[in-house]
Amino acid sequence: MKKIILLSILVASLFLIGAGCQSKNSQSATPAATETSEVAPYFSEDAKVMYFYSDECTWCQKEKDVLNELSNEGYKLKPMNVGKDPALWDEYKIEGTPTFIAQNGDRLSGYQEKDPLREWLKQHQQ
Repeated sequence: MKKIILLSILVASLFLIGAGCQSKNSQSATPAATETSEVAPYFSEDAKVMYFYSDECTWCQKEKDVLNELSNEGYKLKPMNVGKDPALWDEYKIEGTPTFIAQNGDRLSGYQEKDPLREWLKQHQQ
């Protein structure tokens, strides 16, 4: 009986860990349950770099702090919410969030620290 309980806890833990960030394999046709109506200061529809994210992605939530700091330096990103528009996964060949894609097709995937992201954005926002 103890083995069954331990196995159940292990399976539940692995499920919760795996549900942290969206991936193409876990896309959903329904909008995010935690949709926000606020407009982030780092978003601009005219930005030259697209930012693919999901409201459920824990790494995207963590990336917000970095993006807020970089927005104070003038960096902007075009918002591409894969949670609200699942077709973006296939259209842009997104494999996970967060992902940044520049106009020339260069991409940067996964959580980024401030300094490396700033350097990458500097090269791609000209």
